[in-house]
Amino acid sequence: MAQELLQKKKEDTLSFIKTWEEKQKTKVDNKANKRLAINEERKNADQIDLEAEEKKIETKVEKHRHRELEKLKNKEAHSAKIIEDSKVRIEAKRNKEHLSVEKKADKFRNANTLPTKCFGMCVDE
Repeated sequence: MAQELLQKKKEDTLSFIKTWEEKQKTKVDNKANKRLAINEERKNADQIDLEAEEKKIETKVEKHRHRELEKLKNKEAHSAKIIEDSKVRIEAKRNKEHLSVEKKADKFRNANTLPTKCFGMCVDE
């Protein structure tokens, strides 16, 4: 009887830790997705601005046209590079935070303890 209660308690603890882990991963994913969406909006806004500038340049005198289009392409490449670098940093942070959550969950499992900030509703922060 006591053995069954201990087994049940251990299963409940592991289930609780699993729930906590999934919640933490979801938080990390949601934060990263939000940052990615902001970056995508920024990229779209930059693209729209660059397209408008391109139309303006095309109306100028033909001898300046080639030089101005080269400047625009350089800006576009720079903007795309900045957005891509930011995306890579966000993905790296997401992966790092996932590993951190997994390590914490493993630590809780190995110690057979519960997260200190996670009683009742399992609210972190």
